[in-house]
Amino acid sequence: MSRRLTCCFLLVLGVIFGCNKTPEFTQLESGLGFRYVDQLEGEKPKVGDLMKVKMSHYLGDSLIYESSKDGIYLNPYTGTPPKLSEALNLCGAGDSVQVQMSLGEYGRMIQMPMSPRMDTSRLVTWNIRVDEIENESIILERLTKEQAETDEKLINDYIVKNNLEANSTEEGVYYVISQEGDGQFPKPGDNVFVNYTLTRLDGFVVDTSREDVARANNQYSDRRTYVPYGFELGTRGIIQGWNIGLQKFSKGARGTLFVPSAYGYDTRGKGAEVPPNTVLVFDIELVDIK
Repeated sequence: MSRRLTCCFLLVLGVIFGCNKTPEFTQLESGLGFRYVDQLEGEKPKVGDLMKVKMSHYLGDSLIYESSKDGIYLNPYTGTPPKLSEALNLCGAGDSVQVQMSLGEYGRMIQMPMSPRMDTSRLVTWNIRVDEIENESIILERLTKEQAETDEKLINDYIVKNNLEANSTEEGVYYVISQEGDGQFPKPGDNVFVNYTLTRLDGFVVDTSREDVARANNQYSDRRTYVPYGFELGTRGIIQGWNIGLQKFSKGARGTLFVPSAYGYDTRGKGAEVPPNTVLVFDIELVDIK
């Protein structure tokens, strides 16, 4: 190879490797290390925005946390530790970045108990990709609509599979009346007394006011009195699905309520047995109205 060709070849290699070289970490005011892996110069977050990100945390070469494949939403101004907030506010839509900190700092940031035997000087690296930055109200409206559509499909699929004749309220709470009552329907402000069994769509029994059902599902507790549950219809202490759906049951009626997650436990869930965004199924008997 001629000297001229050799120089050209080395120049090309230099350009290739120079372009692909990941920049060094820079130290932010917070003390965290920060660097761009892929910077697209997208719009940076503003007050009132949420960021949808995918992230993974590594202690050395060991993965210690990974977000779901769909990513998670973060508010870069509130709800995140101040030091991390500084780093997030440098990220634009489409950017991939790395944030680095000591294991000790990591433990303080996520409130993780630290063993005295841990080497808190070891480095933890966060890999963060920003998929979206948008106003919080717009994102919440979209997510609410998407979840409502998902819940409705799940309920309708269940109804079709089980050959049920169901009606629905304007809110999307579905109900099946298997035994008609006396024609006296409750209204907000009435005290109602209800026997119920709460299940998920997969049939798992979460809770019941019936002793026989509790015993059959290994949930019986001798510290509980199994009687119809009484409450004032329309109060905020009850999930909205009951306030909506029970008005379709007359005194003595039996049937089933299918409650979309928005009118149940929503994104909060309820313990391990009711994950966030779970459709609730209630077998109902409206025992009395007073």
